[in-house]
Amino acid sequence: MKSILALALIITLTAACAFAEPVKHGQCYTSDELTTLDKENVAGGKGTLHGEFAFTRDNALDTDAIKEIGFMTLKHGDFIGTHEHADNEDAYLILAGTGIFTDGAGNAWIVKPGDMNRARPGQAHGLANLYKDDLIFLDIIAKNSGANLEAIKANPTPQFFPAEKLFDKNVEHAGGTGEGTLYGKFAFRREQATDDQAIKEIGCMTLKPGDSIGLHKHNDNEDTYIIISGEGLFTDGNGNEYIVGANSVTIAVAGESHSLKNTGKEDLIFIDLIAKNHQ
Repeated sequence: MKSILALALIITLTAACAFAEPVKHGQCYTSDELTTLDKENVAGGKGTLHGEFAFTRDNALDTDAIKEIGFMTLKHGDFIGTHEHADNEDAYLILAGTGIFTDGAGNAWIVKPGDMNRARPGQAHGLANLYKDDLIFLDIIAKNSGANLEAIKANPTPQFFPAEKLFDKNVEHAGGTGEGTLYGKFAFRREQATDDQAIKEIGCMTLKPGDSIGLHKHNDNEDTYIIISGEGLFTDGNGNEYIVGANSVTIAVAGESHSLKNTGKEDLIFIDLIAKNHQ
């Protein structure tokens, strides 16, 4: 009887999780708040894709542009199979280790820390770890149901952005009231993005000790800061303050405000990704 009751409880909990209502995510997730979720043989691949997520697409709202942010790990010999994206965009940003990235045209590149890649609707990608050290990368998924698939296939945008080809763009007094300089190395920026791109901008940013991005509001896009190293103070739209460090994730959706200050003694390095929902 106890075994039957236990099985019934497991089934009930599983069903509840499977049909959990979408929820509005918060603005700040520190490293100890990330949720662990492992997936096996992803997209026909091999092995375990280990993930630590701020939030996942399963519980995202329809209006969310950024559906999922996770710190992912592939062990030696494991890989994500090459797969196509239909109505979203998926970016891999390499943090540690060495891997092989494959795009939708079958091109393959060796990828290392600082390299960025992306698959838009109609494009495919895959990632493999053929090396001894763990391959650690950020995985960010954004919604894009309004993309013109025919246009993308006829004139595909680049999928691979090596670290040595990222371009510099620095901003003084970022956010309008920030202090000092926000240093950026970008794969691409919003000024060159097409209207139907969900991911408008990806950059690796640096704030020197004492420098900051001033409190500012996002009107029609979402902006996320994903901390790689250093320590800072993040302020959300309600004035709540959070100490953030490596593997912290923050986000401001349309209508929300945020700011970030380097309160440590070392550089505060983070990924800045801006996206817009196309419904």
